[in-house]
Amino acid sequence: MNSIGLIGLPNSGKSALFNSLTGSRQKVANFPGITVEKKFGKRSIAETDCEIVDLPGIYTFDVTSMDERVTRDFLINKSTEASAFVLVIDSTNLKKSLYLALQLNDLKVPYVVALNMVDLAEKRGQKIDKKELSESLGGVAIVETVAVKGEGLSVLDEQLHKIMQTKNESSSIDGKYIQEIKTADYIKNKLFQVDSIIKKIILTPIKSDSFTAKLDSLVLHPVLGPIVLMVVLVLLFQLLFVWADPFVGYIEQLFELIGGVVDSSLSDGYLKSLIIDGVLAGVGGVVVFMPHILFLFILINALEDFGYLGRAAFLLDFIMRKLGLPGKAVIPLLSSHACAIPGIMGARIIENPFQRLVTIMISPLMACSARLPVYTLLIAAIVPDETYMGFGLPGLVMFGLYSFGIVTALIISFITKKWALTPSANSLLMELPAYRVPNFKNVIKGAWQKGVLFLKKAGTVIFALSIVLWALVTFPEPPEGATEPAINYSVAAKIGKTFEPVFSPLGFDWKMTTALIPSFAAREVLVSAMGTVMSVNEDDEDALIAGLSTKMANEYSLASLMALLIWFVFSPQCIATIGVIKKETNGYKMPVIFVVYTLVLAYFFSFITYLLFSV
Repeated sequence: MNSIGLIGLPNSGKSALFNSLTGSRQKVANFPGITVEKKFGKRSIAETDCEIVDLPGIYTFDVTSMDERVTRDFLINKSTEASAFVLVIDSTNLKKSLYLALQLNDLKVPYVVALNMVDLAEKRGQKIDKKELSESLGGVAIVETVAVKGEGLSVLDEQLHKIMQTKNESSSIDGKYIQEIKTADYIKNKLFQVDSIIKKIILTPIKSDSFTAKLDSLVLHPVLGPIVLMVVLVLLFQLLFVWADPFVGYIEQLFELIGGVVDSSLSDGYLKSLIIDGVLAGVGGVVVFMPHILFLFILINALEDFGYLGRAAFLLDFIMRKLGLPGKAVIPLLSSHACAIPGIMGARIIENPFQRLVTIMISPLMACSARLPVYTLLIAAIVPDETYMGFGLPGLVMFGLYSFGIVTALIISFITKKWALTPSANSLLMELPAYRVPNFKNVIKGAWQKGVLFLKKAGTVIFALSIVLWALVTFPEPPEGATEPAINYSVAAKIGKTFEPVFSPLGFDWKMTTALIPSFAAREVLVSAMGTVMSVNEDDEDALIAGLSTKMANEYSLASLMALLIWFVFSPQCIATIGVIKKETNGYKMPVIFVVYTLVLAYFFSFITYLLFSV
């Protein structure tokens, strides 16, 4: 099958062209052996099926990020990877794209230029001599396109068909050329060629974008800009909750309905328990995150399409870089307060591989919504409902827990930046495109693809581990005449009692340790697990928390409960999160490191807390 690669600068409209070319015939995967996302789809050109590959954006072959390296290597291996390429050029920003085009000529890559967004350029008065542009690039075909409207695709097909029928020269790139493109002589020569081409092809210069200039005077203002950014981030965070929570409720009701049908259709036994407590609980634990993931990426994609995301990164980059992260890390870290899973996936917007990895590894330290039932239970048991300086004491403790996680995450980031093998540049160099109305069809399609990919990859890991946890809390059955809850006779309880000496320095008894085991599936399971081992049975969650908090306050010391509270600030009590880290890092090494370092943090701070409150 013929393969066609789409290349171009970020924000050139490349992905919009990909969507128009492939329609619904597209998939998302990772390039082999790495975590860079690969979008590919199919299109019939002259009755021949072709694979269209949307390559990561690139400015020059002198690459600085993993994404750019993937594109460069794909180009170098064109003889085995692709039959032709399409260089997507933003008509309103020709200069930087022409630099890349000249490098493609050096590489002798068979390509067609898609002169995209010609409608916007024409509205701003620009006229281009396309014939002269073609000649300046050695006879490359120039096709005018408006990708978001699907205009110019038939002409593009014709030109690609011509290329695929022609035998092309092999690539001449080698290590010497890679070194040459870094030299000042090479760069000055290419910039001179670009300036020369621009002078010849521009018949009427483009007018300045007054709307972009006016809006930038606000959003990039040294004082007002950060205020606008904070408002945008708060709104993003709130919308994530407001939009996603109703759908989360619908999904929970759906699985409750399915569970009810299974409950009424099957007799009591292992099969029924496996389906309800294992399969449905495991699958439901995955699917329930979908609304947060979808809405997060809808919002991120819309902000990126509009042109604001780059400006947000620009504003925060200086401060975040001091901590070892780029400005873009704010988006995934903020969204992790709703759920770490969309936060981890949101780290894909970070180009630097090491910074992206650090963001992934610290995102779960943000206090996600799943911690709220646990925090509510323990705060109700140990914090009096009093006011302090006009603020409710339980609320202040909750705020302190959130802050503790954030501060720890930033400290870890600051420490790990010294270990970076390839430190990022001291300053941020990035393209700030003109503001554009987002293409909501593409925004939603991109979010949906990421959501489906999450279900396919992470869901399998979570599904399997959920069944394992079900087996641990189910077997063996209680002996005849047993008076204690069934879980007290299970393998999980035996593990809890075995490891009780390990956790006793934290003030945890075997009941607490046993309840921690099923809560590795999801943090909020601790509430129901503690209710089970302490024989507190209430169908209503509020009533369960109230009754359980009273019983725990009577049975455990303040030091033990405070230690358990701090444990949940750090511990990796979420299979879904571990599964997504495995998927995003393309292996088991980083999930293992994540589990180990968070368990060490949880144990250390819980131990210190127990000692302090035992005095």
